[in-house]
Amino acid sequence: MTTSHPAGPGSGFDRLRPRSQARPAFGAEPVHDAQGKRVLFSSATEAPTPTVGSALVECSRCEGRTVLGLSQALRAAFPSLHLGLRVGHGDEVHAVGVLKHDYPTYMRCPACGRPSWVRFTLQI
Repeated sequence: MTTSHPAGPGSGFDRLRPRSQARPAFGAEPVHDAQGKRVLFSSATEAPTPTVGSALVECSRCEGRTVLGLSQALRAAFPSLHLGLRVGHGDEVHAVGVLKHDYPTYMRCPACGRPSWVRFTLQI
């Protein structure tokens, strides 16, 4: 034997909230947390750590340090003007090239996106 429940406020669906008449406009941006979740999992003091087979680019303009993989470094290095190159790893870095200058490579900086003189160090 089954009993029928009348449709209405006490019909068993009382935990569902009623639909609101006001709907957000199509394409409206959702409200985001101002701080974001990224702040929970990152540190302001994180410095990029180059590994063997990568390249470290240090910009003279923005003073940014960017670690690039080998394929990314090859794409970033052309077109550019290389008057010198630094090769090594850690404290054992040697300058190779015509110009022994602090920033011997002129290329587009991956950090700020502007052409500037950079140190391009291949990590071997």
